Amino acid sequence: MTYLNSAHINKADIHMHSTASDGGYSPEVLMKKCVEAKLELLALTDHDTTVGLEIARETAESLGARFIDGIELSTRINGQSVDILGYGFDIHSTVLQETLSFHRKMRRERMDRMMEKCQDHGISITIEDIKKQVTGETYSRPHLAKAIIEKGYAQTVQEVFEKYLGYGKPCYVVKEKEMEPSEAIKLIHQAGGVAIVAHPIFYNIDEEIETWFSEYHLDGIEVFHRDHDEEAVKRFLTLALSVEKKLGKRIFKTGGSDFHHESFGRVGEEIGLSKLPYEEGERLYQYIYEA
Repeated sequence: MTYLNSAHINKADIHMHSTASDGGYSPEVLMKKCVEAKLELLALTDHDTTVGLEIARETAESLGARFIDGIELSTRINGQSVDILGYGFDIHSTVLQETLSFHRKMRRERMDRMMEKCQDHGISITIEDIKKQVTGETYSRPHLAKAIIEKGYAQTVQEVFEKYLGYGKPCYVVKEKEMEPSEAIKLIHQAGGVAIVAHPIFYNIDEEIETWFSEYHLDGIEVFHRDHDEEAVKRFLTLALSVEKKLGKRIFKTGGSDFHHESFGRVGEEIGLSKLPYEEGERLYQYIYEA
């Protein structure tokens, strides 16, 4: 099957963020904007929290769109950050919620250390400055970046990341006690969900990811991410087909805009722009809710 340059009447986006983590719109407003942009199949995938899912689902479905419960979990393996997406899980799962609570606590402690590093580099900022930017349960680097901008030390979030908060930059702090990908995949499965490796273009560990399907029962790859150009889409479709041949079954090929906000997201973020072929989103939805 070919997807590139094909036309789709229906539109799906199953990777985006709200104010429940580090996005710029509330779950309710985000869903309304998505429906206005003619998206018909949606998922909210906030970082390490499910707090926005119920209102997002209620809003999306009231406006005629279909909705998949989602989340994005932070993990690390061999010093490499890897995000794992979860879909269709029980949002009230005790093991899931206890684990999320622990990792949100780790995020807050990491934020304190990054704030201290900023202070060491001449940026006069306090935790109260950062709290003003946090609209949900999860502390994330974009919150710190926006606080730095408000204090007048930079003009854009991208500038802050390039100077201070990006990987390897002077104020960046590695998260402690992060899950490994195998643990995140297991956690999602324990909660009854489907586990997908997010935006693999950022990791360059294709061979290792391929082994996760047999070793950890990973369910799919985010092939159609915003930052995957045509060459990357072909690369990860090829990887997916290799996995399918070895397993003797289809895997999920997901994607989306990874939308945060027009003013502080990555270049090109726009609601309604999603590379995900509708039929792939539909297949995931049917597997979760109609099987």
